[in-house]
Amino acid sequence: MNMSKAGLVIGLSLLTTTAAQATCQVYEHINYGGAVRSLASGQKIANVGGAWNDRISSVRLSNSCRLIAYQHINYQGDRRVFGADTRFVGNLWNDQISSLQCQCPEPPRPACQMYEHANFAGGVLPVRGNMAWVGDNWNDKVSAVKVPSSCSLTVYQHINYGGDSRTFGPGSTAYIGNLWNDQISSARCSCR
Repeated sequence: MNMSKAGLVIGLSLLTTTAAQATCQVYEHINYGGAVRSLASGQKIANVGGAWNDRISSVRLSNSCRLIAYQHINYQGDRRVFGADTRFVGNLWNDQISSLQCQCPEPPRPACQMYEHANFAGGVLPVRGNMAWVGDNWNDKVSAVKVPSSCSLTVYQHINYGGDSRTFGPGSTAYIGNLWNDQISSARCSCR
């Protein structure tokens, strides 16, 4: 291997991140060959740098992500949106890319669930984040709750988080007890 090619391989390797953590990957060669550079969701690279400039030939995406590639630095020139794995970017785009953006949809937030009747019967009201008022249809009608792992559900006796409160940790509570049955008017579901 000549020194200039060895330098390129070392330079490309230094820019590579762990592919398992990434949501968008670009590859030096077609069919996902050669060096790989990974981008996290929301990451933007205005200038891919000397080792990567005009060297990208294939793209891999995960988690319904899309990669926006630009012909020039600072998101200038022609652009192409890749919405799926691409073994070869095509003759027009091969070795032409100078800036990138990785965009991925946000994963759905977990929801705590409040049930109309004990033992998880009747209607279900999902709670994501803060709910200052459960609404006329749910006011003072909750009898059971389910809380996803890494979440907690705090319920309140009155609207706007007023009155007494009670916090439920992860798990299922088939009956919230005589004191709280049909007493909830607002709630907060907090997840890590």
